[in-house]
Amino acid sequence: MKVLSLHSAGHDTGVAYFEDGRLVFAVETERLTRVKHDHRCDVALRHVLAQECVDTDGIDLVAVSTPVRSGLLRIPDMDRALERTAAGALHHRTVCEMLGRRVECVVVTHEVSHAALAAHYAGWEEGAVVLVNEGRGQLTRSSLFRVSEGALKWVDKDPLPWYGNGFGWTAIGYLLGFGPSPSVAGKVMALGGYGQPDARIREQLLAVDPDVMNDRDLAERVRADLAARPEFGSGFETASHVVATLQEMFTGAVREVLDRYVTRTDAGAGPIALGGGCALNIVANSALRAEYGRDIAVPPACGDAGHLTGAGLYALSQVAGVTPEPFAVYRNGGGDSRADVLEAVERAGLRAVDYDRSEVAGVLAAGGVVALTQGAAELGPRALGHRSLLGSPSVPGMRERMSEKLKQREWYRPLGAVMRDERFAALYPGQAPSPYMLFEYRLPDGTAPEARHVNGTCRIQTLGPGEDRLYGLLDAFEGLTGVPALINTSLNGPGRPIAHTARDVLDDFAHTDVDLFVFDDLMVRGGAAR
Repeated sequence: MKVLSLHSAGHDTGVAYFEDGRLVFAVETERLTRVKHDHRCDVALRHVLAQECVDTDGIDLVAVSTPVRSGLLRIPDMDRALERTAAGALHHRTVCEMLGRRVECVVVTHEVSHAALAAHYAGWEEGAVVLVNEGRGQLTRSSLFRVSEGALKWVDKDPLPWYGNGFGWTAIGYLLGFGPSPSVAGKVMALGGYGQPDARIREQLLAVDPDVMNDRDLAERVRADLAARPEFGSGFETASHVVATLQEMFTGAVREVLDRYVTRTDAGAGPIALGGGCALNIVANSALRAEYGRDIAVPPACGDAGHLTGAGLYALSQVAGVTPEPFAVYRNGGGDSRADVLEAVERAGLRAVDYDRSEVAGVLAAGGVVALTQGAAELGPRALGHRSLLGSPSVPGMRERMSEKLKQREWYRPLGAVMRDERFAALYPGQAPSPYMLFEYRLPDGTAPEARHVNGTCRIQTLGPGEDRLYGLLDAFEGLTGVPALINTSLNGPGRPIAHTARDVLDDFAHTDVDLFVFDDLMVRGGAAR
Protein backbone atom coordinates (compact mmCIF):
# COMPACT_ATOMS: atom_id res chain seq x y z
CA MET A 1 0.00 0.00 0.00
CA LYS A 2 1.41 3.38 -1.07
CA VAL A 3 0.56 6.38 1.10
CA LEU A 4 1.51 10.03 0.72
CA SER A 5 1.32 11.88 4.03
CA LEU A 6 1.28 15.68 4.17
CA HIS A 7 1.36 18.55 6.60
CA SER A 8 0.29 21.11 4.03
CA ALA A 9 -0.54 24.35 5.85
CA GLY A 10 0.76 26.38 8.79
CA HIS A 11 4.34 26.35 9.99
CA ASP A 12 6.79 23.43 9.72
CA THR A 13 5.16 21.75 6.72
CA GLY A 14 6.49 18.64 5.00
CA VAL A 15 5.71 15.41 3.17
CA ALA A 16 6.33 11.70 3.77
CA TYR A 17 5.86 8.57 1.69
CA PHE A 18 5.01 5.14 3.13
CA GLU A 19 4.99 1.82 1.31
CA ASP A 20 3.39 -1.23 2.96
CA GLY A 21 3.65 0.44 6.36
CA ARG A 22 7.32 1.35 5.95
CA LEU A 23 8.45 4.98 5.92
CA VAL A 24 10.44 5.27 2.68
CA PHE A 25 11.12 9.00 2.50
CA ALA A 26 10.28 12.18 4.41
CA VAL A 27 11.36 15.80 4.26
CA GLU A 28 10.56 19.02 6.10
CA THR A 29 10.03 22.02 3.83
CA GLU A 30 12.32 24.37 5.73
CA ARG A 31 15.31 22.10 5.12
CA LEU A 32 14.86 22.58 1.36
CA THR A 33 14.03 26.29 1.28
CA ARG A 34 16.23 27.41 4.23
CA VAL A 35 13.28 29.47 5.49
CA LYS A 36 12.56 28.69 9.14
CA HIS A 37 9.04 27.29 9.76
CA ASP A 38 8.29 27.45 6.01
CA HIS A 39 4.67 26.78 4.99
CA ARG A 40 5.29 26.02 1.29
CA CYS A 41 4.47 22.32 1.28
CA ASP A 42 4.44 22.21 -2.53
CA VAL A 43 8.26 22.49 -2.46
CA ALA A 44 8.52 19.42 -0.23
CA LEU A 45 5.95 17.54 -2.32
CA ARG A 46 7.87 18.11 -5.56
CA HIS A 47 11.06 17.01 -3.83
CA VAL A 48 9.51 13.78 -2.55
CA LEU A 49 7.97 12.94 -5.92
CA ALA A 50 11.37 13.38 -7.59
CA GLN A 51 13.07 10.75 -5.43
CA GLU A 52 13.99 7.51 -7.19
CA CYS A 53 13.00 5.50 -4.12
CA VAL A 54 9.44 6.85 -4.27
CA ASP A 55 7.07 5.04 -6.61
CA THR A 56 4.20 7.46 -7.19
CA ASP A 57 2.45 5.23 -9.73
CA GLY A 58 -0.71 3.96 -8.17
CA ILE A 59 -0.69 5.95 -4.91
CA ASP A 60 -3.42 4.24 -2.88
CA LEU A 61 -4.07 6.86 -0.25
CA VAL A 62 -3.29 10.47 0.61
CA ALA A 63 -3.29 11.41 4.29
CA VAL A 64 -3.30 15.07 5.32
CA SER A 65 -3.51 16.75 8.71
CA THR A 66 -5.66 19.81 9.24
CA PRO A 67 -5.50 22.62 8.34
CA VAL A 68 -5.36 21.73 4.64
CA ARG A 69 -3.91 23.90 1.90
CA SER A 70 -6.68 23.75 -0.68
CA GLY A 71 -4.47 24.84 -3.58
CA LEU A 72 -2.29 21.77 -3.10
CA LEU A 73 -5.00 19.16 -2.58
CA ARG A 74 -8.36 19.56 -4.27
CA ILE A 75 -10.91 17.92 -1.99
CA PRO A 76 -14.44 18.28 -3.40
CA ASP A 77 -16.12 18.05 0.01
CA MET A 78 -13.55 20.01 1.96
CA ASP A 79 -16.27 21.99 3.73
CA ARG A 80 -17.82 18.74 4.93
CA ALA A 81 -14.41 17.45 6.05
CA LEU A 82 -13.77 20.56 8.12
CA GLU A 83 -17.29 20.47 9.50
CA ARG A 84 -16.88 16.89 10.68
CA THR A 85 -13.41 17.32 12.13
CA ALA A 86 -14.47 20.57 13.80
CA ALA A 87 -17.29 18.62 15.43
CA GLY A 88 -14.76 16.20 16.91
CA ALA A 89 -14.42 13.45 14.30
CA LEU A 90 -10.96 11.94 14.36
CA HIS A 91 -10.84 11.90 10.57
CA HIS A 92 -12.89 12.30 7.40
CA ARG A 93 -12.52 9.83 4.56
CA THR A 94 -13.00 11.24 1.09
CA VAL A 95 -11.20 11.64 -2.26
CA CYS A 96 -8.83 14.29 -3.55
CA GLU A 97 -7.42 15.35 -6.88
CA MET A 98 -3.68 14.94 -6.93
CA LEU A 99 -1.03 13.91 -9.42
CA GLY A 100 -3.57 14.42 -12.18
CA ARG A 101 -6.07 11.86 -10.89
CA ARG A 102 -8.50 11.15 -8.08
CA VAL A 103 -7.06 9.39 -5.05
CA GLU A 104 -8.61 8.19 -1.82
CA CYS A 105 -7.90 10.66 0.95
CA VAL A 106 -8.02 10.76 4.75
CA VAL A 107 -8.27 14.19 6.35
CA VAL A 108 -6.86 13.76 9.87
CA THR A 109 -7.76 16.16 12.66
CA HIS A 110 -4.69 18.14 13.75
CA GLU A 111 -4.67 16.89 17.35
CA VAL A 112 -5.23 13.31 16.21
CA SER A 113 -2.20 13.44 13.92
CA HIS A 114 -0.06 14.47 16.89
CA ALA A 115 -1.58 11.71 19.00
CA ALA A 116 -0.97 9.02 16.37
CA LEU A 117 2.73 9.88 16.17
CA ALA A 118 3.08 9.79 19.96
CA ALA A 119 1.16 6.49 20.14
CA HIS A 120 3.46 5.06 17.47
CA TYR A 121 6.50 5.85 19.62
CA ALA A 122 4.70 4.20 22.54
CA GLY A 123 4.29 1.08 20.41
CA TRP A 124 0.48 1.45 20.50
CA GLU A 125 0.68 -0.11 23.95
CA GLU A 126 -2.77 -1.00 25.27
CA GLY A 127 -4.10 1.57 27.72
CA ALA A 128 -1.48 4.18 26.83
CA VAL A 129 -2.48 7.71 27.81
CA VAL A 130 -1.49 10.23 25.13
CA LEU A 131 -1.37 13.91 26.03
CA VAL A 132 -1.22 16.30 23.07
CA ASN A 133 -0.18 19.74 24.30
CA GLU A 134 0.55 22.68 22.00
CA GLY A 135 -0.03 26.37 21.34
CA ARG A 136 -3.12 25.87 19.22
CA GLY A 137 -4.55 22.88 17.41
CA GLN A 138 -7.65 22.70 15.26
CA LEU A 139 -10.05 22.32 18.18
CA THR A 140 -7.99 22.47 21.36
CA ARG A 141 -4.75 23.57 22.94
CA SER A 142 -4.50 20.28 24.84
CA SER A 143 -6.17 16.91 24.40
CA LEU A 144 -6.14 13.51 26.11
CA PHE A 145 -6.32 10.28 24.11
CA ARG A 146 -6.16 6.65 25.12
CA VAL A 147 -5.11 3.61 23.11
CA SER A 148 -7.86 1.01 23.46
CA GLU A 149 -7.82 -2.24 21.49
CA GLY A 150 -5.38 -0.71 19.04
CA ALA A 151 -7.50 2.37 18.39
CA LEU A 152 -7.14 5.98 19.47
CA LYS A 153 -9.97 7.24 21.66
CA TRP A 154 -10.35 10.98 22.31
CA VAL A 155 -11.22 11.18 26.01
CA ASP A 156 -10.82 14.85 27.01
CA LYS A 157 -10.45 18.25 25.37
CA ASP A 158 -8.68 21.26 26.85
CA PRO A 159 -8.12 19.78 30.30
CA LEU A 160 -5.16 22.12 30.92
CA PRO A 161 -5.36 25.74 32.13
CA TRP A 162 -3.81 28.54 30.07
CA TYR A 163 -0.48 28.26 31.89
CA GLY A 164 -0.35 24.50 31.31
CA ASN A 165 -0.23 24.61 27.51
CA GLY A 166 1.70 26.30 24.71
CA PHE A 167 -0.38 29.44 24.95
CA GLY A 168 1.17 30.13 28.35
CA TRP A 169 4.71 29.95 27.00
CA THR A 170 3.85 32.11 23.99
CA ALA A 171 2.06 34.65 26.19
CA ILE A 172 4.92 34.90 28.71
CA GLY A 173 7.42 35.16 25.86
CA TYR A 174 5.44 38.02 24.37
CA LEU A 175 5.12 39.69 27.78
CA LEU A 176 8.90 39.49 28.22
CA GLY A 177 9.58 41.03 24.80
CA PHE A 178 10.49 37.96 22.72
CA GLY A 179 7.87 38.45 20.01
CA PRO A 180 5.37 35.96 18.51
CA SER A 181 7.62 33.49 16.61
CA PRO A 182 6.98 29.72 16.96
CA SER A 183 10.58 29.53 18.24
CA VAL A 184 9.92 31.79 21.21
CA ALA A 185 9.03 29.06 23.72
CA GLY A 186 12.42 27.36 23.42
CA LYS A 187 14.24 30.62 24.07
CA VAL A 188 12.03 31.51 27.02
CA MET A 189 12.24 28.11 28.76
CA ALA A 190 16.02 28.39 29.12
CA LEU A 191 15.59 31.43 31.37
CA GLY A 192 13.99 29.33 34.10
CA GLY A 193 17.28 27.76 35.13
CA TYR A 194 18.52 31.18 36.29
CA GLY A 195 15.49 31.95 38.47
CA GLN A 196 13.41 30.61 41.33
CA PRO A 197 9.64 30.13 41.55
CA ASP A 198 8.07 33.14 43.25
CA ALA A 199 4.84 32.88 45.26
CA ARG A 200 3.83 36.45 44.35
CA ILE A 201 4.22 35.77 40.63
CA ARG A 202 2.34 32.51 40.97
CA GLU A 203 -0.56 34.20 42.73
CA GLN A 204 -0.84 36.84 39.99
CA LEU A 205 -0.69 34.27 37.18
CA LEU A 206 -3.30 32.11 38.87
CA ALA A 207 -5.59 35.15 39.07
CA VAL A 208 -5.57 35.66 35.28
CA ASP A 209 -9.01 35.13 33.72
CA PRO A 210 -9.00 31.62 32.14
CA ASP A 211 -10.73 33.06 29.06
CA VAL A 212 -7.49 34.86 28.21
CA MET A 213 -6.78 32.06 25.69
CA ASN A 214 -9.89 32.85 23.67
CA ASP A 215 -10.18 36.65 23.81
CA ARG A 216 -7.46 38.77 22.20
CA ASP A 217 -8.67 42.01 23.73
CA LEU A 218 -8.65 40.42 27.17
CA ALA A 219 -5.18 38.99 26.52
CA GLU A 220 -3.86 42.46 25.66
CA ARG A 221 -5.40 43.97 28.79
CA VAL A 222 -3.85 41.22 30.91
CA ARG A 223 -0.46 41.77 29.25
CA ALA A 224 -0.59 45.52 29.91
CA ASP A 225 -1.67 44.96 33.52
CA LEU A 226 1.09 42.44 34.27
CA ALA A 227 3.76 44.49 32.50
CA ALA A 228 3.03 47.40 34.86
CA ARG A 229 3.73 45.31 37.97
CA PRO A 230 7.24 45.17 39.45
CA GLU A 231 7.32 41.34 39.49
CA PHE A 232 7.01 41.41 35.67
CA GLY A 233 9.24 44.41 35.00
CA SER A 234 12.20 44.55 32.65
CA GLY A 235 15.49 42.91 33.50
CA PHE A 236 17.00 39.45 33.18
CA GLU A 237 16.66 38.46 36.83
CA THR A 238 12.99 39.43 36.94
CA ALA A 239 12.30 37.50 33.73
CA SER A 240 14.10 34.41 35.02
CA HIS A 241 11.88 34.30 38.13
CA VAL A 242 8.75 34.69 35.97
CA VAL A 243 9.82 31.78 33.75
CA ALA A 244 10.84 29.58 36.71
CA THR A 245 7.41 30.19 38.23
CA LEU A 246 5.61 29.41 34.99
CA GLN A 247 7.68 26.24 34.56
CA GLU A 248 6.66 25.00 38.01
CA MET A 249 3.00 25.81 37.27
CA PHE A 250 3.17 24.19 33.84
CA THR A 251 4.74 20.98 35.13
CA GLY A 252 2.26 20.78 38.00
CA ALA A 253 -0.73 21.31 35.70
CA VAL A 254 0.40 18.57 33.29
CA ARG A 255 1.05 16.16 36.15
CA GLU A 256 -2.37 16.89 37.68
CA VAL A 257 -4.14 16.10 34.41
CA LEU A 258 -2.15 12.91 33.81
CA ASP A 259 -2.89 11.79 37.37
CA ARG A 260 -6.58 11.71 36.46
CA TYR A 261 -6.00 9.30 33.58
CA VAL A 262 -2.79 7.32 34.10
CA THR A 263 -3.43 3.91 35.64
CA ARG A 264 -1.33 3.21 38.74
CA THR A 265 -0.90 -0.31 40.04
CA ASP A 266 1.46 -2.08 42.43
CA ALA A 267 3.64 -2.71 39.39
CA GLY A 268 3.86 1.03 38.61
CA ALA A 269 2.27 3.53 36.28
CA GLY A 270 0.66 2.69 32.96
CA PRO A 271 2.14 3.77 29.60
CA ILE A 272 2.37 7.50 28.83
CA ALA A 273 3.08 9.33 25.57
CA LEU A 274 3.44 13.06 24.93
CA GLY A 275 2.83 14.91 21.67
CA GLY A 276 2.59 18.50 20.47
CA GLY A 277 5.23 21.20 20.77
CA CYS A 278 5.06 21.28 24.58
CA ALA A 279 6.57 17.79 24.63
CA LEU A 280 9.88 19.54 23.91
CA ASN A 281 9.82 20.86 27.49
CA ILE A 282 12.61 18.74 28.93
CA VAL A 283 12.14 20.02 32.48
CA ALA A 284 8.55 18.80 32.56
CA ASN A 285 9.41 15.57 30.70
CA SER A 286 12.09 14.74 33.25
CA ALA A 287 9.86 15.57 36.23
CA LEU A 288 7.07 13.39 34.84
CA ARG A 289 9.39 10.47 34.20
CA ALA A 290 10.61 10.70 37.80
CA GLU A 291 7.06 11.05 39.14
CA TYR A 292 5.69 8.00 37.32
CA GLY A 293 8.82 5.89 37.60
CA ARG A 294 8.78 4.80 33.99
CA ASP A 295 10.02 5.91 30.60
CA ILE A 296 7.72 8.27 28.69
CA ALA A 297 7.34 8.08 24.92
CA VAL A 298 8.08 11.40 23.21
CA PRO A 299 8.58 11.60 19.43
CA PRO A 300 11.66 13.59 18.41
CA ALA A 301 9.44 15.52 15.94
CA CYS A 302 6.66 16.10 18.47
CA GLY A 303 5.86 19.62 17.16
CA ASP A 304 4.02 20.44 13.94
CA ALA A 305 6.86 19.02 11.84
CA GLY A 306 5.67 15.63 13.10
CA HIS A 307 2.42 15.91 11.16
CA LEU A 308 4.15 14.85 7.96
CA THR A 309 4.44 11.35 9.43
CA GLY A 310 1.63 11.53 12.01
CA ALA A 311 -1.14 11.84 9.43
CA GLY A 312 0.20 8.84 7.50
CA LEU A 313 0.62 6.74 10.64
CA TYR A 314 -2.99 7.43 11.61
CA ALA A 315 -4.33 6.62 8.13
CA LEU A 316 -2.36 3.39 7.97
CA SER A 317 -3.13 2.07 11.44
CA GLN A 318 -6.61 3.44 12.07
CA VAL A 319 -8.18 3.52 8.60
CA ALA A 320 -6.34 1.09 6.32
CA GLY A 321 -5.62 -1.55 8.96
CA VAL A 322 -1.89 -1.65 8.17
CA THR A 323 0.55 -1.83 11.07
CA PRO A 324 3.26 0.81 10.48
CA GLU A 325 6.85 -0.26 11.05
CA PRO A 326 9.09 1.60 13.52
CA PHE A 327 11.38 4.06 11.79
CA ALA A 328 14.65 5.74 12.66
CA VAL A 329 14.81 9.43 13.47
CA TYR A 330 17.33 9.83 10.64
CA ARG A 331 14.79 9.95 7.80
CA ASN A 332 14.72 13.64 6.82
CA GLY A 333 15.73 13.82 3.17
CA GLY A 334 18.15 11.46 1.51
CA GLY A 335 21.59 12.90 2.18
CA ASP A 336 24.17 14.22 -0.28
CA SER A 337 25.89 12.20 -2.97
CA ARG A 338 29.68 12.25 -2.99
CA ALA A 339 29.53 14.27 -6.22
CA ASP A 340 27.26 16.88 -4.60
CA VAL A 341 29.61 17.21 -1.64
CA LEU A 342 32.67 17.64 -3.88
CA GLU A 343 30.86 20.25 -5.97
CA ALA A 344 29.87 22.22 -2.84
CA VAL A 345 33.41 22.04 -1.46
CA GLU A 346 34.94 23.22 -4.75
CA ARG A 347 32.40 26.05 -4.96
CA ALA A 348 33.52 27.21 -1.50
CA GLY A 349 37.17 27.19 -2.59
CA LEU A 350 38.09 24.35 -0.26
CA ARG A 351 39.54 20.86 -0.66
CA ALA A 352 38.12 17.54 0.53
CA VAL A 353 40.13 14.58 1.79
CA ASP A 354 39.09 11.16 3.06
CA TYR A 355 37.58 11.00 6.54
CA ASP A 356 40.11 10.23 9.26
CA ARG A 357 38.60 9.51 12.69
CA SER A 358 41.90 10.04 14.49
CA GLU A 359 42.37 13.48 12.98
CA VAL A 360 38.79 14.53 13.78
CA ALA A 361 39.14 13.33 17.38
CA GLY A 362 42.44 15.18 17.61
CA VAL A 363 40.89 18.43 16.40
CA LEU A 364 38.16 18.11 19.03
CA ALA A 365 40.64 17.20 21.77
CA ALA A 366 42.70 20.28 20.90
CA GLY A 367 39.66 22.52 21.36
CA GLY A 368 38.44 22.68 17.77
CA VAL A 369 34.86 22.71 16.51
CA VAL A 370 33.64 20.12 14.00
CA ALA A 371 30.59 20.37 11.74
CA LEU A 372 29.32 16.84 11.07
CA THR A 373 26.79 15.63 8.50
CA GLN A 374 26.03 12.07 7.56
CA GLY A 375 23.27 10.49 5.50
CA ALA A 376 19.70 11.63 5.96
CA ALA A 377 19.04 14.29 8.57
CA GLU A 378 17.06 14.05 11.80
CA LEU A 379 13.30 14.48 11.84
CA GLY A 380 12.44 17.32 14.21
CA PRO A 381 14.39 20.15 15.81
CA ARG A 382 17.08 18.21 17.69
CA ALA A 383 20.57 17.63 16.29
CA LEU A 384 21.26 13.99 17.00
CA GLY A 385 24.53 13.42 15.19
CA HIS A 386 23.59 13.69 11.52
CA ARG A 387 23.51 17.51 11.36
CA SER A 388 25.57 18.54 14.37
CA LEU A 389 28.16 20.99 15.58
CA LEU A 390 30.51 19.18 17.95
CA GLY A 391 32.96 20.49 20.50
CA SER A 392 34.76 19.45 23.66
CA PRO A 393 32.70 20.06 26.81
CA SER A 394 35.87 20.33 28.90
CA VAL A 395 37.54 23.21 27.02
CA PRO A 396 36.89 26.53 28.80
CA GLY A 397 34.93 28.99 26.65
CA MET A 398 33.56 26.32 24.28
CA ARG A 399 29.92 27.05 25.12
CA GLU A 400 30.41 30.73 24.35
CA ARG A 401 32.29 29.98 21.15
CA MET A 402 29.74 27.53 19.77
CA SER A 403 26.50 29.04 20.99
CA GLU A 404 27.08 32.77 21.10
CA LYS A 405 29.73 33.34 18.45
CA LEU A 406 29.11 30.63 15.84
CA LYS A 407 25.32 30.36 16.17
CA GLN A 408 24.74 33.85 17.63
CA ARG A 409 22.26 32.57 20.20
CA GLU A 410 21.33 34.25 23.46
CA TRP A 411 24.10 33.84 26.06
CA TYR A 412 21.88 32.10 28.60
CA ARG A 413 20.75 29.23 26.38
CA PRO A 414 22.23 25.80 27.23
CA LEU A 415 23.90 23.26 24.98
CA GLY A 416 23.24 19.54 24.90
CA ALA A 417 25.74 16.70 24.96
CA VAL A 418 26.01 13.26 23.37
CA MET A 419 27.55 10.19 24.99
CA ARG A 420 27.69 6.47 24.30
CA ASP A 421 25.09 4.23 25.95
CA GLU A 422 27.64 2.49 28.17
CA ARG A 423 29.06 5.79 29.49
CA PHE A 424 25.56 7.02 30.24
CA ALA A 425 24.72 3.77 32.06
CA ALA A 426 27.83 4.17 34.20
CA LEU A 427 26.97 7.75 35.14
CA TYR A 428 23.23 7.13 35.60
CA PRO A 429 22.77 3.47 36.58
CA GLY A 430 19.24 2.19 36.15
CA GLN A 431 17.98 5.28 34.32
CA ALA A 432 16.28 5.07 30.93
CA PRO A 433 18.39 6.24 27.97
CA SER A 434 17.62 9.42 26.04
CA PRO A 435 18.21 8.83 22.30
CA TYR A 436 16.33 12.00 21.25
CA MET A 437 17.76 14.51 23.77
CA LEU A 438 14.35 15.12 25.39
CA PHE A 439 15.24 14.71 29.07
CA GLU A 440 17.67 16.44 31.42
CA TYR A 441 20.14 14.92 33.86
CA ARG A 442 22.16 16.42 36.69
CA LEU A 443 25.82 16.30 35.67
CA PRO A 444 28.39 15.31 38.27
CA ASP A 445 30.78 18.13 39.15
CA GLY A 446 33.60 18.33 36.62
CA THR A 447 31.79 16.27 33.98
CA ALA A 448 31.28 18.14 30.68
CA PRO A 449 31.26 21.59 32.36
CA GLU A 450 30.74 23.53 29.11
CA ALA A 451 27.54 21.55 28.46
CA ARG A 452 26.28 22.13 31.99
CA HIS A 453 23.35 24.52 32.44
CA VAL A 454 23.42 27.02 35.30
CA ASN A 455 21.14 24.72 37.34
CA GLY A 456 23.62 21.84 37.06
CA THR A 457 21.71 19.85 34.43
CA CYS A 458 22.33 18.88 30.83
CA ARG A 459 20.03 17.53 28.14
CA ILE A 460 21.83 14.39 27.09
CA GLN A 461 21.57 12.31 23.94
CA THR A 462 22.50 8.66 24.37
CA LEU A 463 23.98 6.83 21.40
CA GLY A 464 24.32 3.16 20.60
CA PRO A 465 26.91 1.49 18.35
CA GLY A 466 24.48 1.52 15.40
CA GLU A 467 25.55 5.10 14.71
CA ASP A 468 29.05 4.02 13.81
CA ARG A 469 30.72 7.31 12.83
CA LEU A 470 29.73 9.41 15.85
CA TYR A 471 29.93 6.43 18.23
CA GLY A 472 33.46 5.70 17.05
CA LEU A 473 34.38 9.38 17.24
CA LEU A 474 33.18 9.55 20.86
CA ASP A 475 35.34 6.51 21.65
CA ALA A 476 38.41 8.03 19.99
CA PHE A 477 37.83 11.41 21.68
CA GLU A 478 37.52 9.79 25.11
CA GLY A 479 40.68 7.83 24.46
CA LEU A 480 42.57 11.09 23.92
CA THR A 481 40.97 13.16 26.68
CA GLY A 482 39.20 10.90 29.17
CA VAL A 483 36.06 12.97 28.56
CA PRO A 484 32.97 10.75 28.00
CA ALA A 485 30.86 13.22 25.99
CA LEU A 486 30.86 15.85 23.26
CA ILE A 487 28.82 19.03 23.03
CA ASN A 488 26.22 18.40 20.35
CA THR A 489 24.17 21.31 19.01
CA SER A 490 22.21 21.81 15.82
CA LEU A 491 24.08 22.67 12.65
CA ASN A 492 22.51 25.99 11.71
CA GLY A 493 23.55 29.60 11.47
CA PRO A 494 21.64 32.46 13.13
CA GLY A 495 17.96 32.50 12.20
CA ARG A 496 18.38 29.61 9.76
CA PRO A 497 16.92 26.11 9.79
CA ILE A 498 19.29 23.20 10.36
CA ALA A 499 21.59 22.90 7.35
CA HIS A 500 20.49 20.06 5.11
CA THR A 501 23.25 19.72 2.50
CA ALA A 502 26.98 20.29 2.33
CA ARG A 503 26.28 23.46 0.38
CA ASP A 504 24.01 24.72 3.19
CA VAL A 505 26.66 23.92 5.79
CA LEU A 506 29.36 25.78 3.90
CA ASP A 507 27.04 28.71 3.18
CA ASP A 508 26.47 29.04 6.94
CA PHE A 509 29.92 28.21 8.29
CA ALA A 510 32.68 28.25 5.62
CA HIS A 511 33.83 31.71 6.71
CA THR A 512 33.59 31.10 10.44
CA ASP A 513 36.09 29.52 12.81
CA VAL A 514 34.74 25.98 12.41
CA ASP A 515 37.92 23.90 12.27
CA LEU A 516 36.76 20.85 10.37
CA PHE A 517 33.79 19.82 8.24
CA VAL A 518 32.81 16.17 7.94
CA PHE A 519 30.51 15.13 5.08
CA ASP A 520 29.97 11.36 5.33
CA ASP A 521 33.30 9.79 4.28
CA LEU A 522 34.92 13.11 3.34
CA MET A 523 36.29 15.92 5.48
CA VAL A 524 37.34 19.48 4.79
CA ARG A 525 39.69 21.56 6.89
CA GLY A 526 38.42 25.02 7.70
CA GLY A 527 39.15 27.99 9.92
CA ALA A 528 42.23 27.55 12.09
CA ALA A 529 42.77 24.01 10.75
CA ARG A 530 43.40 25.13 7.18
